[in-house]
Amino acid sequence: MDFLPYIFAAITLAGVLYFLYSLFFGGNETDSFDAGDHGGDGDFTLLVGAAFASVFGAIGLLGSLSHWNLPLTLIIAVAVGLLIGRLVLTVMRFVIRQQSPQVDHRDLLIGNSGRVTIDSPAGMVGEAMVQGKYIHKYAIKEVGEAELHRGDVIEVVDADSSVLYVKKKRTESSG
Repeated sequence: MDFLPYIFAAITLAGVLYFLYSLFFGGNETDSFDAGDHGGDGDFTLLVGAAFASVFGAIGLLGSLSHWNLPLTLIIAVAVGLLIGRLVLTVMRFVIRQQSPQVDHRDLLIGNSGRVTIDSPAGMVGEAMVQGKYIHKYAIKEVGEAELHRGDVIEVVDADSSVLYVKKKRTESSG
């Protein structure tokens, strides 16, 4: 009796069951293993392992039931399993970056420059495009109580949850 299909079926089943468990009940927060880049994201998680096991087992099961050569089946199963595991890791990193616990990174903008987009009287809240990692529009207030005009260059000196506090660097006409 050939036992290989049972082994590959068990590997596939284990991978699929853990993948479904993680999907519906959430994975373990401590299931990541950093395999070299020390970036803190971890190169290997149990979810990536589950994806690998699912694909490896499915291809191994298909190969063993189709009477493929065992070494060829294992090579193909490992290669495709690694490819799918890497794809899952890439998608997971993208999703995790989108779910950052800090919704607004305004404190990272301190020291960055921007350009005023609408005129605002002294002491009033205005608006500017500020370049951090990306260029975004923010509510701003000049700390020196100066008027801000469209095109003025500003520097972010402080931030709170709703307003960036800025210092006027120069006006469009003086630059």
